[in-house]
Amino acid sequence: MTETESKDIDPYLRRRLAAHVRRLRLERRVSQELLSVECGFHRTYVSHIERAAVNITLDNVQRLATGLGVDPAELVSDSESGE
Repeated sequence: MTETESKDIDPYLRRRLAAHVRRLRLERRVSQELLSVECGFHRTYVSHIERAAVNITLDNVQRLATGLGVDPAELVSDSESGE
């Protein structure tokens, strides 16, 4: 993939993941800081994820899913509920 192709990628999945992480975190009444501790992230990383400001690795998707108590697929699901 060239640099130009990289810039043209639609961040759809990042935005989808961001929305699901935020929704699940708020439903569980967990702060960004507590979730970051649970996942082993720096305290600002969850904020970056929820703003779709970072390109998260699959390993970190797994860590987030574990921290939120969901299947990793739920974090990128097309449905509102994540299923």
